[in-house]
Amino acid sequence: MLSDFLLAKPHMKDIRFRETVIVMLYDNKEEGAAGLVLNKPLEKMFLTNLLDAVNLTPPKNMMEKEITLYWGGPVEPKHIIIIHSSDYKSKDFLLSNDHFTITRKPKVLMDIASNRGPKKYIILSGIAVWSPGQLDFEKERGDWYKKKNNYIKLFDNGIEMWSRLISSHDI
Repeated sequence: MLSDFLLAKPHMKDIRFRETVIVMLYDNKEEGAAGLVLNKPLEKMFLTNLLDAVNLTPPKNMMEKEITLYWGGPVEPKHIIIIHSSDYKSKDFLLSNDHFTITRKPKVLMDIASNRGPKKYIILSGIAVWSPGQLDFEKERGDWYKKKNNYIKLFDNGIEMWSRLISSHDI
């Protein structure tokens, strides 16, 4: 299954979502929509600090790693979500395909800390959520481009991700 991505158009009025790239978790008329902003780094920190913040005891064999925590969206900012490469298998996930898996399971963080985790990962705080009809209205208003993940290099998600995609000819 290919995932849909949203790319904010240059005239985006909502400053929180300016120059964002979002991977969609779902988008339907009954429930609304939800996704994760990929390209808005919040801060660099040590993984032990993140584990402490989410009340997880670091494993004894932990390798201290510096990570970048990304802003996934304005809703539930205390919830940590991980997007990881398909070389690592998660049993419980929010979305999974041949390219990546999205999960909230703390085991992934523990495995990253123990050097048994995925080769590539993005750690996010929060989620973007739209009420039923809200995202449809924003799309009709012309705030978003919709793309499929075969155009997106998911783990190359630095702050220049949006400008690189917006200037590509794949829109």
